[in-house]
Amino acid sequence: MVGTPMMPSTRTATPMMASIADTLATIQGPDLYWEEVGPLQNPPKEESDFKEYDTFSTFLSACASHGIDLSQPDITVLAPGNLACDQFSAVNGPLSKAVCAYHVVKGVVNTDSLGSAPLTTLEGSTITYRRMFRKDFLDNAFCAAKSSPPRTSYAGNVKADNGMIHMINEVIYPGWSESAGGYGSEETRA
Repeated sequence: MVGTPMMPSTRTATPMMASIADTLATIQGPDLYWEEVGPLQNPPKEESDFKEYDTFSTFLSACASHGIDLSQPDITVLAPGNLACDQFSAVNGPLSKAVCAYHVVKGVVNTDSLGSAPLTTLEGSTITYRRMFRKDFLDNAFCAAKSSPPRTSYAGNVKADNGMIHMINEVIYPGWSESAGGYGSEETRA
């Protein structure tokens, strides 16, 4: 109305989401398909039929048991799902403190900035970034890759109160390099 005094605008508080650990505990992880075990089901399933969503409980419990604090401010977590953790553990044993800390990058890094930001981890090492096959690779894992079924999608830029989450398809580990068991190498992990 004309002539009415202006009312001061009050800003509402920024809505609180959840910490990275709380977010990982509640979000749906990468989608899983029946793959080669589909025809073995009763009744048989197509390999490309949707099965369920993966979760992050293995990674979260390993971080908690080793004292890796996922609630500290300004971090980016590269989160492997349970399937990736199980595959890593079958070859290398349970997730160690160094491996868990290697998945936590200091600072909030969007997927658009992965190639230009320093990817220094809480463990103390730096993660290798490469752009290859139209995907962002962090060491041996691809990060935040969207796919169509029957290929699994991995979300990126998942915001939390204290930082950012990017889903990755494999467990990454300190000391990885292309010449030490990475792409194009015949050596195995130590």
